[in-house]
Amino acid sequence: MSLEEALTVVEQHIEKVSAALLALDAPALEAASTALRDAAARFTWVLEQSQGLPAANLPPQFQQRLAVIGQQLAVQRDNLARVAVLTERQVAALVPQAGAESATYGNPQSGMGKSAGVARIYRSAG
Repeated sequence: MSLEEALTVVEQHIEKVSAALLALDAPALEAASTALRDAAARFTWVLEQSQGLPAANLPPQFQQRLAVIGQQLAVQRDNLARVAVLTERQVAALVPQAGAESATYGNPQSGMGKSAGVARIYRSAG
């Protein structure tokens, strides 16, 4: 595999990861991320095998493409963090946290003397 082909494969997998991330398709994102990792490892191996060129001695078009790949990966990392936060918030809305003080039907750990089973809306002011 040539250096050009290996770099093209990495770019293709980055596009697949981006598409899966935009679609919020977790199984496709996992598969695309694994394929991207493998393609990046293959690219690194090809780079090491190709005439012993260090990354600084690559032709300008390769350096430019690598810079674009770096920028795309940074954007994907930020988007993945945003999706993770959004997912955590959705889970917190659907599944209340154990021991939350703001439980609708009272705190079950408060004991019998504190009207544990009474809903907040029915508590008297006094």
